[in-house]
Amino acid sequence: MNFRKFSLMSILVSAFIFSLPQSAEAAKKKGGKGAFAGGSLSLGFGVGIVTADQSGLNGMIRDAKAANGASTSDFNSGYEFSGQLTFRFSNNLVAIQLRPSYIMQSASGSASDGSYDYKLTGFTLFPLVRIIPLSNDIIDFYLQAGLGYGKLDGDITNGPRNAKFSGSSFGMQVGVGADFCLVPDHCFGVEGNYRYLPIVRNIVSSASASTVYGASQAATDRELENLNGSDIATSLTGISGALSYTYNF
Repeated sequence: MNFRKFSLMSILVSAFIFSLPQSAEAAKKKGGKGAFAGGSLSLGFGVGIVTADQSGLNGMIRDAKAANGASTSDFNSGYEFSGQLTFRFSNNLVAIQLRPSYIMQSASGSASDGSYDYKLTGFTLFPLVRIIPLSNDIIDFYLQAGLGYGKLDGDITNGPRNAKFSGSSFGMQVGVGADFCLVPDHCFGVEGNYRYLPIVRNIVSSASASTVYGASQAATDRELENLNGSDIATSLTGISGALSYTYNF
């Protein structure tokens, strides 16, 4: 009788010890680390492609083609590089994230008097709330949304003509994604987002004596305006797709 009790106890203890590493790893991935009242922190980065319709600058490109036969094509997709600092609450359902990103978009060409290049670089800063309706040891599926800020700097070169400008605005972002964690500390993800962030007013910071094609006004500290006298807008509005890596502390 004592032997049977000892054997049963040995089996239970062995099963408990065997399960400890798996439970600890699962808890670590799911936010059971104990930081900030049971939540967990993670740090990551992402690389993506973003669509943003630069209709105002595309109009200037077409004007340059008509005036001087420039070969520049319209703006296409741009590149976005983001950092991600995430705090996940211990309920494993809600997380908050701070996401800064750097964006590049350009269109290049030439004409008889030199290069005809249009470049945009900028950044966004978005706090996001993330809801995680599906989570297990391998995958986290999430929905996210937030309000944030964006700024774009522009540089136009039309041969000897040049103008530099910048604009900023506030907007919103929503998206869906999934993280795949083959080991608890390291996750690889894929996500898609829609961002609404138009920049309707751009201020010129420097310009050549001769105005760039397609602009009626490009004076320093004044709005960049098209041939009709309307402000030339830029945009960070569009759909983005990204791949990401995340390290869970």
